Amino acid sequence: MQQSPPPKPEPKSEVEASKRIFAVLAYLVPILGGIIGLAVDGRNPLTQNHARQSIATVLALILSFLLWALVGYLIGLIPIMGPIVSISLFSLVVAMLIFLSINWLISLLMALRGRERTIPFANKLVDRLFPDDRQAKPLKATG
Repeated sequence: MQQSPPPKPEPKSEVEASKRIFAVLAYLVPILGGIIGLAVDGRNPLTQNHARQSIATVLALILSFLLWALVGYLIGLIPIMGPIVSISLFSLVVAMLIFLSINWLISLLMALRGRERTIPFANKLVDRLFPDDRQAKPLKATG
């Protein structure tokens, strides 16, 4: 008796693909894609998670560079050692760029697969900047 081959898994339906498109768009078009995703498909938990993280990642990169520029300039005013320390601090910006770029790529792949993912160490920042209305708790009355 001949055994039939195991059934092939069904391809992802277009409904699932349409749910993932705004999550992926958030990574492909930084900041603007996240804003569009939240505006158009903000009730979708997958889109909401990935859009919030994408926006926070890009903002963290921009803010780390601006902070380094300000602090580096002020430290650079110190004679002799100031410029050396200022240039050395740029290594922190490069480390942040590498860390967030790798996490950005992994998160993009997770969005393509339709899975939620949180970026390590950045989840608290994302939750503070963009509160998740799925986790919203009513405020207690004080009195």
